[in-house]
Amino acid sequence: MRIPALCFSLITTCVFAADWPPPLRGIEDGRATIETDDFLRVPASVEARRKEKDVAAFEVARTAPRVELAFHDQLGPDAASRRLWSSWGDIGVAGNGRVYCAIGDHGNDMGGDARCFLYQWDPAKHQLSQIVDMGKVVPPKAGQPAWSKVHAKIDEGADGKIYFSCTLNGGQKAGDPKYGFNDSLPGGQIYRFDPVSGRTEVFANLPPRRCTATALLDRGRNIWWCNLEAGKGDALFGIDLATKKVVHQGEDGSVGFNRAFTLLRDGRVLCNGATSFQVLDPASGKMQPLQASAAGSPGMRSATRESRAGHVFGVMQTTHHLFDCDVTKDEFKLLGPGWLAGEYTAVCELSPDERYLYYLPGSHGRAWQSGTPVIQFEIATGRRKVLAFLAPAIESRTDFVPGGTYGMKVSADGSTLYVNFNGHAADGIRPAKMKPIGFGLTAFAAIHIPESERK
Repeated sequence: MRIPALCFSLITTCVFAADWPPPLRGIEDGRATIETDDFLRVPASVEARRKEKDVAAFEVARTAPRVELAFHDQLGPDAASRRLWSSWGDIGVAGNGRVYCAIGDHGNDMGGDARCFLYQWDPAKHQLSQIVDMGKVVPPKAGQPAWSKVHAKIDEGADGKIYFSCTLNGGQKAGDPKYGFNDSLPGGQIYRFDPVSGRTEVFANLPPRRCTATALLDRGRNIWWCNLEAGKGDALFGIDLATKKVVHQGEDGSVGFNRAFTLLRDGRVLCNGATSFQVLDPASGKMQPLQASAAGSPGMRSATRESRAGHVFGVMQTTHHLFDCDVTKDEFKLLGPGWLAGEYTAVCELSPDERYLYYLPGSHGRAWQSGTPVIQFEIATGRRKVLAFLAPAIESRTDFVPGGTYGMKVSADGSTLYVNFNGHAADGIRPAKMKPIGFGLTAFAAIHIPESERK
């Protein structure tokens, strides 16, 4: 029997309402590989702005990348009705090449009804698998909050295990008594996942009623660093993963804008201060202000590792300009807008050969408005090259609109960018209550950069 078009539409809508991620065109077993020169087409919205004042010049790659796309699944019952599936933290690449990322539902954290999951991408199997359900690690309990996301970076320790910390919708509110932290869950915690056994355990507690949105692991010294939120101002916190001893806890208010810091090669920590960058020496516990500062910005929003020549690169908050901080000479300069006249950019990576910066502007859901560009910035020349405009080509093939990212890493050989995407479903399949704002549907991507574009 032939089903009328209207009835078919209603049936399809009901299926989508029950399943999340929804059935998507071209997606089999939750993944797809896309190879097309459509990635190289400049969207009309971008072309219209190229000649505007203060818009940074760019070129487009000659050869398009190959993109593997996989969707986070196993989201629990009634997944389509959850508040906001999203990813807010940086991802990590282990020594064996596997990639770790996370998503959450931004749910009712205070009421104890929120979901948060970790995933592993296996590049050998081209497979994304859920490995941690935080509802099983910290079972729901009446009057106890629930983690709704991972905002801090995920990292591999010296023991080969994966370390991470979860947070609330707004970690700065963790001190509010309404959250009902208790002896078993006193606040933020460090969790450890064992890839061999598949077990996750509570490794250590952060100071009571504190959470973190920003973390990094000093692999050489096996020290896990984070910025503590919810106190009387922000503060750096470091713990030795071998001994579980706290190596540093700064005074509340000793850190300025708290969304980014980076590790220097000698073990010091570069972070934002009240008016300039500053460097913490863990050995002495002293914070030394630098000359580096930029008018109109509270500090760095994203930062790379320190290069062999002593430079840290990244993107400033508010102005969204690229910066180059020479920490050995205490010199600082701006390199112009990261993209167009400047777009919010939450993560920036230095290539293994230290020739390029990679970043995806428009992190907070806006990337699709300019085609979700993937940028390669050549440090020596200042040349901005778009490796791909992902959004139009991916939407036309899958009905998924990649909207921005807070997590991106480069493979050890420099050939692949790994990206944990926020995004939304295309108009035809998106439930009415979900708005096209770059959030609600998440995906992981492996973007394989042609060798010719890395020469």
